[in-house]
Amino acid sequence: MDFEELPRATLIRLLQEQEAASRDAGKNGIVMSYTGRTAPWQIIRLVKPKLNKIVKKYSAGDEARQAENEIWDGENLSTMVTLYKHRGQVDLIVTDPPYNTGEDFRYNDKWDKDPNDPDLGELVAKDDGSRHSKWLKFMTPRLWMMREMLKPGGVIAICIDHRELYRLGMLMDEIFKEENRIGIINWQKAYSPKSDTGGKKGGVSTATEYVLVYAKQLDRAKTGLLDRTEEMNARYVNEDEDPEGEWASDNPSGPGADTHRKMVYAIQSPFTGALFYPPEGACWRSDKKDMKAWLEGWGSAYEEKWIDDGNEFTDEKNGKVVKVKALVLKGAKFTAGESVGPASVLSEAQKLAERILSKGPWPRLIFTSKGKGGPRLKRYLKDIRKGKVPMSYWADEDYELPLDIETQSWDHEESGHSQAGITELDAVVGKGHNFKTVKPLRLIKKIVQIWCRPEGVVLDPFAGSGTTGQAVLELNAETAAKRRFILIEQGNTEKGDHYAKSLTADRIKRVITGDWASGKRAPVQSGFRFVELQRSKIDADAVNALAREEMIDLLLTSYWNKAEKAKSYLQRLPGGSHRHLFAVNPKNEGFFLIWDAPDADSVLNRDAFKRIVAEAKEASLTARYHIYASIATYTGTGIEFYKIPDAVLEQIGFDPRSDSYNNEDTEDAVDA
Repeated sequence: MDFEELPRATLIRLLQEQEAASRDAGKNGIVMSYTGRTAPWQIIRLVKPKLNKIVKKYSAGDEARQAENEIWDGENLSTMVTLYKHRGQVDLIVTDPPYNTGEDFRYNDKWDKDPNDPDLGELVAKDDGSRHSKWLKFMTPRLWMMREMLKPGGVIAICIDHRELYRLGMLMDEIFKEENRIGIINWQKAYSPKSDTGGKKGGVSTATEYVLVYAKQLDRAKTGLLDRTEEMNARYVNEDEDPEGEWASDNPSGPGADTHRKMVYAIQSPFTGALFYPPEGACWRSDKKDMKAWLEGWGSAYEEKWIDDGNEFTDEKNGKVVKVKALVLKGAKFTAGESVGPASVLSEAQKLAERILSKGPWPRLIFTSKGKGGPRLKRYLKDIRKGKVPMSYWADEDYELPLDIETQSWDHEESGHSQAGITELDAVVGKGHNFKTVKPLRLIKKIVQIWCRPEGVVLDPFAGSGTTGQAVLELNAETAAKRRFILIEQGNTEKGDHYAKSLTADRIKRVITGDWASGKRAPVQSGFRFVELQRSKIDADAVNALAREEMIDLLLTSYWNKAEKAKSYLQRLPGGSHRHLFAVNPKNEGFFLIWDAPDADSVLNRDAFKRIVAEAKEASLTARYHIYASIATYTGTGIEFYKIPDAVLEQIGFDPRSDSYNNEDTEDAVDA
């Protein structure tokens, strides 16, 4: 660069940027330097919040359930700015950004000057000489905005592989500060080495990926251990007087059938002679020799036997057909996978098993409903009580997820693997989604349990197929937690990879309804709003031009109460049910809109207030009235008046008259 030819104003700007970057890095700090580097706050201040619209067609649940979670269809930087009401209120950000593989990352060069440009750009190829600087320019303002969204004690866990690991680590140290680094987790994504050395002679196959975990303020983040309470231990019993102590039953199967075909087989109950297989897409979690020993613990001998049940597969390495043998009672006979006796074997096994059932102790593998039900595994409290801090290497071995954030109890860690993530997605939405990289649910569940309180908010700005949403829903169902999620995703409709509607929302809706592609499952008591980000910038004229229903959408998504913080949300009432009443808050207070059309009167006067009071009484609401109108000529006890449109915009921190939204320097919020 020829500095002698640059204008004075340009030189001053460059010096200011360099000084600001050095100051931000701290004394003797290291500052990343790359082509096109711009301070992240200079980019973010140019980003404007956008209009948004709730799309009922893609939402799930009734209005009360829809208020619990949100899925946003939109470019994530613009969406996070539009979601500025959540600034300082998110407990955990867990996300999986593009890895810059040459197939998953787009960049628009116009973003260098105008981050509001809606075009997602072209794919950045492997041979693009500026691919790393483009990736850094893309990630820097987004990570900065993610930090703004976190509570002081909030945590970000960001997934990455070897391609951008080093650059992401330096970027995280710069934005979140090295002293706030909690750890770098490497998890085993594959069971066996693959030929993915990148064509390099002597290369090493990659079997692990990474999760970089940082706190906004390390001294406020919670990762440590606490003593288990009696309430937490109450689910563990010892009804069979097992010398190993108290135990709880656990699922003996887990995902991974496609990669562990030999661990998918039938086991025969010693009580009823019935055959049990792992659920579709799952396999037994324990070694076959252990399963055999536990079955024999019920008093009868077992053997591995081909029962002609069609449980076979072709070995890809040698092309041979492998017939997977079942674990059955020794001497039992089968025809086409069905038990045909002999009666003497079955009756003797039942007699021995019932004797052990009545006297105890029972083997590790038990059968529910006093022997008449399916198999479960004992999980001992003495193992859970160890309370070890999570290790930085998460392998694919067996362990039970802890039931409380502060009690990680892992002698062996199981994070799932990449193929398991794809299998889990296939089970929900079916094959054909063309999604090649899906994080396993167990990995995301572990992260959520460790760093998000049971009533916390989880944000995923790169939601992809929606794994984070499903993980939160399943954890809530399993542990009676009330975590909420906000997912952000957008593909490029012009490039044919738009899936916020067709994949992300579809997956979460199927999990909620139980309408899985692999078969009906138990529904989950939850829901979400599907919110579509519009291309236009928000301004007063645009808000006034909205139809009534669109304005209500804006009021619902922008509402914020500083006192309520994360509990600040509104439940929308059915459209057309009232003239003015459109929503209620958790305190049973009504929200009313005096607005029918741009050219109609929007005045809070005595007559309008009488109608509002009547609607509130009819709906049995608390006598406190939140009223939106353009003008108020009447005031009274219990009235909270919000002027349209400026007061609505101020709720998300944007005043169109002063543009203070992008210039104010607000202190961090405090923990709720």
